[in-house]
Amino acid sequence: MKKPATSPSPPWTPLEILGLTIAILVVFFTTTSAIATLFLTLTLNHNPNLNPQVVAQSLQTNGWVLSIAILIAGSCSLGLLYATLIRRPALTPSQYLALRKPRWTAWWIWNALLVALMLLSESILRAFQQPETYTETLYRTTHSPILLYIAIVGIAPLFEELLFRGFLFHGLQSSRLGSGGAILISALIWTILHAQYGELILVQIFVFGLLFGAARTQTQSLFIPLSMHCLNNFLVLSITSMTLP
Repeated sequence: MKKPATSPSPPWTPLEILGLTIAILVVFFTTTSAIATLFLTLTLNHNPNLNPQVVAQSLQTNGWVLSIAILIAGSCSLGLLYATLIRRPALTPSQYLALRKPRWTAWWIWNALLVALMLLSESILRAFQQPETYTETLYRTTHSPILLYIAIVGIAPLFEELLFRGFLFHGLQSSRLGSGGAILISALIWTILHAQYGELILVQIFVFGLLFGAARTQTQSLFIPLSMHCLNNFLVLSITSMTLP
């Protein structure tokens, strides 16, 4: 006798989506904090006369520490995200995250829009005399530029896009909030994630988040905002490396 087919799991509610997203972010930041604490302990054991508060503050912008933290915390958080997705068999992780191959024209159009927005935002930052110095500090304090590129250009965009424009976006878009709500909320939470920057740069990040969300909506593919995010970080790091004395 045939067993009755198992009904697919119901979709998450918007509150459940937000809760799961926050839980994954908590894991990410807890892991990065643990790694930073380890570096702090090792540094103070090697130089006990140093001020712990000064050392802790310097580690927040240390490119070497950040690279290792992103590589480890990002990998752990991506594993948790995958484990979360496979608990809802109604859709495969690829379907849920919109891992669909887009048209080549979409790659060119949306990445060209990104570059245009980068040039515009850079001119605005210069007009207000608020240059972005965080990336410069990371580059100066890393022992391995290659590892920094892997973390900033590879792991960080992959984790953030899978979580925000993939997991969170799909759940919100499927609710009453629709595409507009998904674009707005994912961009807002993503901006809060970058609280280490100044106010004007946070506005810039929010606008970039809206553009990434629009690309995700129009192309129905996560690969487009992911490529835009990677390109943005690559250009920022590359320009920073070329302008350093």
